[in-house]
Amino acid sequence: MAQDLEISILTNEPAVVQSNPSTDVTRLAYLDNVKTFLTALVVTHHVNCAFGGGGQGSWFLIIGLGGDGPFTRFLEVFTSLDQAFFMPLFFFISAYFVPSSYAKKGWQAFRQGRKRRILLPALFSLFAITPACVALGGYVAGVEKIIYAPHPGVAWFLYWLLLFNWMYATMMADDTSGSTPVENSTKMPGTIRRLFCGITVCGLALLPFLILTPGSLASMPVSIGSVTCDFLMFYLGIQAKKNAWLETSLVKQMDIHPIVLLAMVIGEGAGMAILQPMIEEQQLVGIALVCLAGLFCLDMSLLVLVFFQKYLNGENSVTKFFARAAYGVYLTHPIVVTGMTAMYICICNKLGVDNIDPSDNNDGLPAENILMAGWALVNLASHAVVWPLSYGLTQLPVLKNIL
Repeated sequence: MAQDLEISILTNEPAVVQSNPSTDVTRLAYLDNVKTFLTALVVTHHVNCAFGGGGQGSWFLIIGLGGDGPFTRFLEVFTSLDQAFFMPLFFFISAYFVPSSYAKKGWQAFRQGRKRRILLPALFSLFAITPACVALGGYVAGVEKIIYAPHPGVAWFLYWLLLFNWMYATMMADDTSGSTPVENSTKMPGTIRRLFCGITVCGLALLPFLILTPGSLASMPVSIGSVTCDFLMFYLGIQAKKNAWLETSLVKQMDIHPIVLLAMVIGEGAGMAILQPMIEEQQLVGIALVCLAGLFCLDMSLLVLVFFQKYLNGENSVTKFFARAAYGVYLTHPIVVTGMTAMYICICNKLGVDNIDPSDNNDGLPAENILMAGWALVNLASHAVVWPLSYGLTQLPVLKNIL
């Protein structure tokens, strides 16, 4: 059976490059591995939110809010850093295979494939997974009345991806160059252009959304690394495919040494960590943080691609297992993380630790340590459960054609 030659968090097909529809394909195994890494990061990110790293309202069941200890601070910085780049990079990878898929299939087949692989899982998340998480979180938190209210939850990404795909198909209906790299291709943007886009598009252009649409925009979480960052990265993914940026060495295409890029990423991340506690004191600090996060978004995304292309551009039975399960993990991890957090709360209650709050002590044991232990346990347990579970779902007769 012929398989779609595309990859994203949404598909289970291998990452491949097709230079000509009639020739053999060459695998880009590192993109499969990037997908696995980002999916695992999403799971850990939401465990961070469950333990207070994302603030009030960032997850279905949250414990440990209100602390100011070292571990709480670590969770806040960790959450901000990955929030700044991982979803934009998902959009980039997803967009990379849109032109060739559209050119190969045509509009009708392209649309049907998106309905099956994106819309159906998105609707299931809307009507089943997210309401189940809300109900479980409310029950454990002692909410008296739990109301069934469909919500996209983490599937916001799927709805926005559908929108981006529709926009591409509408705007590029007459373009058939996506299946092959174009002649006279455009070079990968250099450092100056990347820094400029990081400050302007991913930074300053994001500020109006942060001010005017706090919280979310059509279910998309509005924070650093969102909205304009996602738009830009989807566009860059399209351009990367058309100009064959990922098929050749990224290091050779860069105008700086990878060590310099690494130093830039470390500096930007450190700057974000320093500025974040000061954001409520001065408005200018918030603007600087958003611009710095915009730089981090593009530089960290490039660094991840460079690292995986150079050092993790291979596959084996283990990497295939994780790549196959990744989409299912993205869809099902909310109920797993919420369930594991609920189990941890039950364990604490059994042990007489009734209030998991870093500002208090429980039986002489600092609550910061309790929070740290809980985060580690829930994180490990969530990964241990969700990956085999999701892989098992991909083996079922109907789901294997969706997940």
